Amino acid sequence: MTAEETIEKRLEKLGRAIGSGKSLVENVMAGIDAAPGRVVKPDNKLLIRRFIMNRFAKLAAAVAIIIALALSIIILDKSVTPAYGITDIPGLLMKAKIIHTQGWMYFPRHKMPDGQEIPPVEMEQWIDLENARVRFTGAGLSIGPNEVRINVGETVSDGEYKMCLSHTDKDAVFFKISNYQRMLEKHHSLNQMFGQMFGDIDKLNNFVKTGQEEIDGVEYDIWEGEVVHPVTEQTDRYKYWLSPHTGESGRVQAWAKLDNGQWGLDYEYYIIDRDVEVPEGIFTTESPEGYALKNTKETVTFLELDDGSSIHCGSLTLDPRISFTLSDGSVVLGWHSMDRESATPQEELFEGLEFGGALPKLPVEIYGLKPSGWTGDITYIGHHLAYTHKGSKFIEWSIYIQDGPAPARSEMLGYDVLYRFNLGEHKPKWRIGYTVDYGILIETPENFDWWVLGAMAELSDDGEAPQDITYESVLELAEQIRQSLVE
Repeated sequence: MTAEETIEKRLEKLGRAIGSGKSLVENVMAGIDAAPGRVVKPDNKLLIRRFIMNRFAKLAAAVAIIIALALSIIILDKSVTPAYGITDIPGLLMKAKIIHTQGWMYFPRHKMPDGQEIPPVEMEQWIDLENARVRFTGAGLSIGPNEVRINVGETVSDGEYKMCLSHTDKDAVFFKISNYQRMLEKHHSLNQMFGQMFGDIDKLNNFVKTGQEEIDGVEYDIWEGEVVHPVTEQTDRYKYWLSPHTGESGRVQAWAKLDNGQWGLDYEYYIIDRDVEVPEGIFTTESPEGYALKNTKETVTFLELDDGSSIHCGSLTLDPRISFTLSDGSVVLGWHSMDRESATPQEELFEGLEFGGALPKLPVEIYGLKPSGWTGDITYIGHHLAYTHKGSKFIEWSIYIQDGPAPARSEMLGYDVLYRFNLGEHKPKWRIGYTVDYGILIETPENFDWWVLGAMAELSDDGEAPQDITYESVLELAEQIRQSLVE
């Protein structure tokens, strides 16, 4: 071994010398034992101690060589890369700064009036995770007795404005959005993408590798899995092409099991890119030429936080705004109700309310929730947390505590609203069928501050959340109420 030899060369020689016939430790120890050394005469008591010490020294040397050998493998074999599996995909996508997908949306459950297949619609999605900008296309169907109408739309959010385009009607509408709504738009876009690609991320462990295929010169592992929704009992099949060396995605297909037992292609992505260069103009909120403008950026007002599905009957309004599920299963819901014919000022209904106490006696009161589609029998009973004031509207923030073990998210469709009328003798003949979304899962104080307190601030004239509402205090309140239910 010459002085000019590099460390890498020396370790490479050592690696070849050790071989792989025996265990690594045995081979290294054997190599050390075989090395030439001084002969020690067995004529004194130091022999035993020296023998023991030599064995410790040799073992330490073996460990050092094994560590060096492992490092040399990394240094010498630059081609060694981690092997990616299907459960790595969500994490890889979430670590990206830019996600771009492109594919086709199919309609396997429906036919045209003449029995022909409904033509697929091209879909594309851009998500800028770093700057919370999104652009996505989608489509829906309007089905009549003699007509099937395909409504193709596109939404673009540049961080300040949100532009909604109807490519079917050739029109555009603008909204001005807050920083909170910008982040909410990104969150919903990611959820939609993951839902179309995987159905249920928690079920990815059940996917199996079924083969390999080369696409454009790249070898991909094929992963497949079926997801059965426990509520609808609908079965979907997913097929994913994944490079085990780079973690890149080559293709995704989602198939729906139809009523006739056949499989129908629902979605297909042929581009799933991470951190690609964004073409100029992708996130611009300028309407295409020739589209009718329903408003302009100069006349637009801020979009108020709302799920867009308020219920009206005569003079009555019930308007759930946003919902969250906490880590203990309890639900926080912001909602509004009013009677335009009532002479009672709404602020009087919010006087004297206590943290964890009774709800305000609004015209339509959401006093409880039930898991939608779940086969179990539990009820979430509402208690007051806080209220905010936005313009002419008072928003009630309630927490709903379950009286039994909460079902998993995948076991329900959301929460069915339980309501009562606080209208004296007048009882309207109005039946409300309304399901509140499961909402964003809140598992940390940071999540709570950003999403829950952020929503309260959004729906407040002063842009501030109510004081003394914290993740810890709300969880403690929920536990106290839960304990009182079993005493």
